[in-house]
Amino acid sequence: MRLALFVLLLAALPVRAQQTDVLFIGNSYTATNDLPNLFRQIALSLGDTVNTTMQAPGGYTLANHLFDPATQNAIASQQWDYVVLQEQSLRGALPTNETFSDIDATALNYDIQESSECAYPVFFMTWGYANGYNLTSWEYPELNTYAGMQQALRDNYTQFALENEGYVSPVGWAWKLVRETHPDIELYQADESHPSMAGTYLAACVFYCTIFRESCVGASFTSTLVDTWNLNEIGSTDAEPTSQSSEVDGVITFHHFGQGQHWWTCSNGQSSTEVEPTFTAAWDGLYTYTHVYTDPCGHTDTYTGVFQVYTTGIAEPDQAQPTVSASGQGMVTVSGGNPGDRFEVFDPQGRLLLDQTLNAGTSLLSCPSGMGVWRITIATGARRNGKLLVP
Repeated sequence: MRLALFVLLLAALPVRAQQTDVLFIGNSYTATNDLPNLFRQIALSLGDTVNTTMQAPGGYTLANHLFDPATQNAIASQQWDYVVLQEQSLRGALPTNETFSDIDATALNYDIQESSECAYPVFFMTWGYANGYNLTSWEYPELNTYAGMQQALRDNYTQFALENEGYVSPVGWAWKLVRETHPDIELYQADESHPSMAGTYLAACVFYCTIFRESCVGASFTSTLVDTWNLNEIGSTDAEPTSQSSEVDGVITFHHFGQGQHWWTCSNGQSSTEVEPTFTAAWDGLYTYTHVYTDPCGHTDTYTGVFQVYTTGIAEPDQAQPTVSASGQGMVTVSGGNPGDRFEVFDPQGRLLLDQTLNAGTSLLSCPSGMGVWRITIATGARRNGKLLVP
C-alpha cells in the first residue's frame, strides 16, 4: 500500500524532458531486480529520458572493476553524465585503511574523468545486513549490529564522495528510515542481505532524488539530500593544476588535464590560455597564480595558488599542493610536501608498496615498477590521492 502511495506521489511531480546517460558499476546489489532499469522507468514516468548501462558481476569489489577490461570498456564506451560506483557490501563497511576502498574509488574516478570529463561520480551507499555481520564479533564489533554496520557504510561512502567531489546516493540511509518508521515493509530477501523488490524500488527512488534532485516523497527530503550527501557540488570540474614542474631558474610550468577553456594569470604580469602554461619569475619571492577553467559542459571553477622562487634554485615546500611523478626506473619524486607528511603507494590489489615520511623540499624515493595509486596524508588527517605509473 505504501509503495503504491510512492507511485502516486511520483506521478504528481512536474513533467520534463531530459536525456541523461548513467553507467552503474557494482555487483549483485545493483543487478538484483535490475535496479538501473527500475530507475530508468521511474525517470520515464516523470518525463525524463534515461539511458542506463550496468556492469555488475556478483561479488565484485571496486578493486575488481579497476582492472576489469569489461568495466574499463564500459567507462570508455561513451560520454556519461553520471557513473554510479558501488563497493562490495561488507568491504564498504570495513575501515578504509585496511581495505583501501578509498584508493580504489579515487582510481576509478580518475578513469571516469579521463573518459568523460563532465561526468559526476555517484557513490551508492548500500545498506547494512538485516542483523549486522556477526562473524566479525572478535575483530570488528561495531559491525555486529545493523545500526553499527549502517553507520560505517555512511561514514565510508561520505568520505568517498568528499574526496572525489562526487555525490552520495544515500540508499542505505533511506533503508534505515524505512526500517524505523515502517518496519512492516520487507526490504530484504531471505538471505538478510540482498534487496527485495520493495528494497530495489526504494533504491531506485533514492537514485532519482540524487541524480535529478527532485524528491520522490516530498520537498523536505530534497533539502536533506543536498545538505548531507554532497549534492551541493556544482559540477565535477576542477581548476586545480594536476601537477607543476619544479621552480628552476624562476621558470615554472603548470599542467591540467582539461580539454575545455583555460585562463591563467600570474602576479608577475604574465597570462596564458594554454593547457600547460609556463611562467618566468625574474626575482626571488612569492608569486600568486590563478587558473579559471571552463569544462566542455560549461561548468567553471577558479583556483588560486602560490609558488616561491629562490636564488639557490631550491624551493621551499609548497604548503598548498604536493606533486608526485615517476622520475626514472623504479623511482618516484615527491615535490612540495610538508615535512612529516606520510606518503604511501599501493598496487592495484591495495597492497602497500611504499610508506615514507616526507622531508622538506623534494623527496626521491625508490618504488617497485608498475601501475599504482599514491596517497599523501598530512598532519590534520586530510588526504590527496592519485595514479602513478613507475617505469
